[in-house]
Amino acid sequence: MTQFEDKFMEVQASMISLAMEYVQNQAEKVYIYAIADSLYSFNLFYKIKGNIVHKHLVNDFLPTKSHIDTSLQSLLLKEGVKDVKSMIDVCQEYNREHPTEMWLIYDAQKNSLDSRYSYEGRYDKDEELLPNLEFEKWFEEVKEKQV
Repeated sequence: MTQFEDKFMEVQASMISLAMEYVQNQAEKVYIYAIADSLYSFNLFYKIKGNIVHKHLVNDFLPTKSHIDTSLQSLLLKEGVKDVKSMIDVCQEYNREHPTEMWLIYDAQKNSLDSRYSYEGRYDKDEELLPNLEFEKWFEEVKEKQV
């Protein structure tokens, strides 16, 4: 792997680590949607005990003794946006185009990452497009298909 690929993977690993830390490594899968376009956004959801779960509902699926402080959500999202900005920095450092959207699926049981990137800048082109709606659309797709 080149240095660029190594650094790019480090940023993605940081996103995954952040997401897993939030649920104390108790998720089967983590789904991350990140945007680096005319705005920065980071959001995520989980698969816990076979259920596709928004971050604010994880305690409904975790053992009581393992409940997490959901007030940490805003910090989780802020740190995620920092990782998105780090990804842009890595791309700029190596004169590479950065993805404007990223869909990451981390399977904790297999320790594998499935990623998809877009470079088309949809948010720049469409003022009606809202990150939260795109995130919810993906959430519903995953929930329906149980990917």
